[in-house]
Amino acid sequence: MIRRFVQALTVLTFTVCLLAALPFGTPLRALAADGGAFSEVLREAGGVILREAESTAEKVRESAMDPEGRDVIITASGKVLRRTDGKWVVPEEKPSSEDEITLVFTGDIIFERGQNPWSSIAYNDGIEACFDDETWSTMRDADFLIVNNEFPYTERGSAIPGKKFTFRCPPWTAGWIKEMGADIAALANNHINDYGPDGMEDTFDALDEEEIPYIGAGRDLEDAEQTAYCIANGMTTAILNATEIERYENPETRGATEDSPGVFRCLYMDRLCEKVREAKEKADFCIVFIHWGTELMPAAEYGQVEKAQALVDAGADLIVGAHPHVLQNIEYIDGVPVFYSLGNYFFSAGARDSGVLRITLNCGDASIKKLQFIPMEQYRGVSTLDGSEKERVLDQMRSVSPGVAIDEDGFFTED
Repeated sequence: MIRRFVQALTVLTFTVCLLAALPFGTPLRALAADGGAFSEVLREAGGVILREAESTAEKVRESAMDPEGRDVIITASGKVLRRTDGKWVVPEEKPSSEDEITLVFTGDIIFERGQNPWSSIAYNDGIEACFDDETWSTMRDADFLIVNNEFPYTERGSAIPGKKFTFRCPPWTAGWIKEMGADIAALANNHINDYGPDGMEDTFDALDEEEIPYIGAGRDLEDAEQTAYCIANGMTTAILNATEIERYENPETRGATEDSPGVFRCLYMDRLCEKVREAKEKADFCIVFIHWGTELMPAAEYGQVEKAQALVDAGADLIVGAHPHVLQNIEYIDGVPVFYSLGNYFFSAGARDSGVLRITLNCGDASIKKLQFIPMEQYRGVSTLDGSEKERVLDQMRSVSPGVAIDEDGFFTED
């Protein structure tokens, strides 16, 4: 009761200040709305998200801000948004051909010492000690960092009976991905429900507490399906997150419903494609981050290619995959790049080829300026490769990616 009272009081205070400040606005980092109203409260010092603030709906509808749905909106500049021509834009910021933004995607991460014993380094010396300087800078220097968070933050609940692998980490470790520079936690995967609804609810609470927006799972279906809109230099980039795993009708990882928590499932693609089309109407560029495929396969299987084609037809401008725990091939479908699997990032005990995908976008025309796969090794933490080891990983990527040119620094284009 006390927490909800504080939330309501914070909502009322914030709304009054915002309405008084428009059109110039108050510096904010993230905005989210529900049916044209705030469903989340943002604190000026960092943009912490507090949910369930629906009582201010009518007041906010009357303001200059009227976004639709419960989508996560993140602004790099921290300025209050307004809608123009159906899109969310930052006041007094217009895209310029000289402006660019960078987004970095990681593969799977986990901080459970049984699965990833190298995370013990973080428990002893802090999360930064798990990464070399170059890797740490790659994450921290991105305009937007999106991590594949493949576990719940919880100490409650019971492991799903009979499931071979179940993971969880203490809620306070959510602060580690914030230190890494994470702007978005992608939760659509086959482990976020390992400790049931209680574990999922604790995960949402932990991320809210650390001011980290999440996509791909939620307290109900509308929450799980939310799209993240990342705005910088006047350009809007939409990011969607969904999972096809497990690929059967009664999965251990529950899909969200209208009144229960779960993931955004895409065993069948209709709803995800619909959300892609919706995102393209609101954003300049659309990225789909999808959990799919078969573990340990070196290249995508037919089902992934078929689904990638459907996403491209729906309007996706870039597709990034996870789940197989190994790197998979890159290809272009109708000119759209598809990186089928980023593999493990900080997830396992053994040495694994790893890396991140860094996307540089031209803000002037919302086009891809550069795509770079940065080879890394996941062993005793994560380190960026160079020399012969870097070339070995890039050669492996070239061997499974016909039709794609990959240079000595990992920049790739359609060949």
